[in-house]
Formats: sequence, structure tokens, C-alpha cells
Amino acid sequence: MISLVTGATGFIGSRLVETLLDRGDQVYALVRNPARLNWLQSASGLTLIRGDLFSLPQLPSDLEVVFHLAGLTKALSKRDYYTVNQEGTASLLKKLEQSGLRPRFVHLSSLAAGSPSIDGKQVSEDEPPSPASPYGHSKFLAEKEVLARKDRMKVIILRAAAIYGPRDQDFLQYFQSIKKGWLPTFSRHLVMSLCYVDDLVRAMIVSATVSVESGRIYNVADPVPRTWEEIGLEAARILKKKVRIIRFPLWTVKMAAGASEVFARISGKPGPLNLSKYRELEKSAWVADVSKIKRELGFETTWPFARAMEITISWYLENGWL
Repeated sequence: MISLVTGATGFIGSRLVETLLDRGDQVYALVRNPARLNWLQSASGLTLIRGDLFSLPQLPSDLEVVFHLAGLTKALSKRDYYTVNQEGTASLLKKLEQSGLRPRFVHLSSLAAGSPSIDGKQVSEDEPPSPASPYGHSKFLAEKEVLARKDRMKVIILRAAAIYGPRDQDFLQYFQSIKKGWLPTFSRHLVMSLCYVDDLVRAMIVSATVSVESGRIYNVADPVPRTWEEIGLEAARILKKKVRIIRFPLWTVKMAAGASEVFARISGKPGPLNLSKYRELEKSAWVADVSKIKRELGFETTWPFARAMEITISWYLENGWL
């Protein structure tokens, strides 16, 4: 398989590239700065294409698949989400069309582009989207850009749950608190679908290689959702830490998110907590129905939660992150 990966230097993208190369595939990676490859420094056989979503060079004429992972999950302003996630996706698709290329297009989206669940009820891909945050809305609009081309190229959208695994930084601060003996949680019950990074990577490869109707949207998640406390207690078990559970009312989380945004604008670096993320937390439950991807693609996650968490925490410890 000959593929192009955007967002290749990130947490998920780098793992996808490694897996594709291990399969013996020919892989191109779109990178802004080849001197900053992060996890791909030693990736043998990878071909780099310098550019970004708005400054796209000539693309290889033999591309069979595009894995579009590039996007913003944290931003200094609401506008940035739409610029990168929606307009960047449109720019990439336009370049492919102008180049006369018709590869299969696997678009990595998010459960945030769909709807939060009510009373922990599983949400299917066919339910009307109701994004709760600017991030989620920008990902929903990116999906619309993709679906607008479904009759001109084969497109598949994967709505990923909260992804964890080695190299991830989104859960890092939470695990750092747990190592210190504190398990911060919320006064309101928070439930979410999770997915280990290697399961998501496998879902992307399955989507690129099996027969599937253009324009299909699939949730990718473990079938069993987890509570915020459950994730923390599992991390504490692995770290062999006794923890004290501290519950924060959501209004204090909103205040912290607002303060974090002010600090981010001053420092020029977006933090893991912001008002967009708060709006998703406020909904309390993001639980995915994964029956469609199992039924149509034969895909289901295989990594047990406890084992995947052990590998993740061990990686953090070995690399000095915890």
C-alpha cells in the first residue's frame, strides 16, 4: 500500500507510520519541518514531503491512501480550530482533486463531532450531531468537507474515542497527580469511551484496505466505557500508589479552564485544559456505540484495558515522564 500520512509526527500519527512501515508499505509523511520529526527520527524507509495543509507541494502520483490525522485539539483561539481542522481539511482535499488524484481518504475525526450521550446511553454514528465545543464543531465541519467529496473519491470517517497510550500527553497531568497521591475528579459522574492507540491504528488500516462504501462514518472505541475515577484508580494500582480522591465542582473546573486560557495567551502555548475542553466535560458522558464498525468492517478492539494501561504507564516511567 502506498500512503500519505498527515499529522505523522504526533502521538497517533507516529504510531500509524511505524505500523505501516512494519507492514512493508511505502509511506510518505507531510511534515512542516523535517528537522523536527519527534518520534520518527529513526523511521527507516519513510519519505518526507515538506509542507503543510495550506502549502502543499506536488503529491506523489501513485498514492493509494491518504490518512488525514493533522488537526488541532488545543488552540489559543476558537478561530484556530476552524482554520486548521475545517479549512485545512478542505485545502488538502482540493489539492488532491486539482492533482487528479483519487486515493482512498481515511479521515480521523472525534466523538466530539457527534453528540454527547444522555444518561450514559451509547451514541451511534447515525444520530444527529450536536457538538458541545468549538473543537467538536470544527471537526464536524471537517467531516462535511470530506463527505462533500464522497462521490468523487472513496472517503471514510473514523470518530475516535479518547485515545491513550505511549507518547500521549493528554492524560499525562492526570497520571502525574496520581503518582503524587492525589486523584482529582469531579462532583458529577463523568463517563467516557476510550481506545488504546494500537487499536485505533488497526482500525485506520482496516478502513484503508477492506471493501467499504464511500462516505461511511464509524465510531472507534472499546465497547466498555470507563469513569474518570476508574481510569485514575487503575493508574494508581499500576503505580502502586495509595490515592486520596478529591472532588471538584464543575464551576471550579470552568474557572480553572478560563485561567488556563489566559495563561496560554500570555505564554503562546495552549494548555491541556481550556473552555472548549470544559464544554465537553460539562456534558458528563461521551459513550460510543461501536456495533456498526464491527458489523460492516469486522473490526473490534482487542487490547484489554488493564494491559494497555500497564504498557502506557510503564512507558511514561521508562521515559522519565512520570
